[in-house]
Amino acid sequence: MGHFLNIIAKYLNGLRKSPDSEDKKSSTVVIQVVLLGVFPIFYSLTLMPPGVSVIQVISAGIAFILIVLFALRVMKYFNLM
Repeated sequence: MGHFLNIIAKYLNGLRKSPDSEDKKSSTVVIQVVLLGVFPIFYSLTLMPPGVSVIQVISAGIAFILIVLFALRVMKYFNLM
């Protein structure tokens, strides 16, 4: 998935005509973050079972974000990251 995102980011940066390499690097990161946020949303909407309420979807998203943040903090605490 990472290679696919790099290819899309390079293509989109090629459309933007900017000569600065630092600007290209930061815009590549922004494009990757946006793509990593958009693809899972569309994927989850297509695979969502019938009968799931909006509150359940929002609470699942919040729980996922909290679990990821907790894992990152634990990794930083134990100097693994």
